Amino acid sequence: MTLGEKIQMCRKSKGLSQEEMASGLGVSRQALSKWECNTSIPDVDKIIALSNYFSVTTDYLLKDEYIDENVILRTETKKQSGNIPIAISTAIIAIGLIIALAMANDGTLFFYWQFTSAALGMGIQIAGICIFEVLYFSKHFEIKNQYLFWAINTWLLSIMPIILSLGILSKLLNRFEVFHYSFNIMLFYLIFNGVVTFIFSKRWYNAK
Repeated sequence: MTLGEKIQMCRKSKGLSQEEMASGLGVSRQALSKWECNTSIPDVDKIIALSNYFSVTTDYLLKDEYIDENVILRTETKKQSGNIPIAISTAIIAIGLIIALAMANDGTLFFYWQFTSAALGMGIQIAGICIFEVLYFSKHFEIKNQYLFWAINTWLLSIMPIILSLGILSKLLNRFEVFHYSFNIMLFYLIFNGVVTFIFSKRWYNAK
């Protein structure tokens, strides 16, 4: 199997068009088409980029020998399994948020909520982060799993710190000012997390 055939097989295994793959690698579609047709050969840096892009070895790409498509299948299976730590950790973080809100909410306005009441739930959230990082590094998952994890979980992790910060702010300002600042802080919450999600989502997409 030639290099061009292997590149084409890898591309199709991911369900990508030539335009999508070329954009991900930072090359033109014409250059990619020439690689697949074996009319030109990628430079060394592009071989390495292809290896990282498809999570295959450079030996697989360069050695002119047939390798079963199960190689690609195993690679895709590994990538799919990388979503398991994200799902587990996100579920734990969400549960921690629910517990923190339930225990901190004593029937009063959030201005009076105490950090000690929310500590257990927030501790569970921290545990969720630790579990993800341990699973991530122990299994050597791709960096894009980190991007996806934080794109999702910044929304869940920043809620309680903001609520408790508003409570502290209420002790320094009068209630009218706090309500005014509350609106600005919630607006900041939406903008900040929106920007973080956009950045990490873009990095996740480019790492595909």
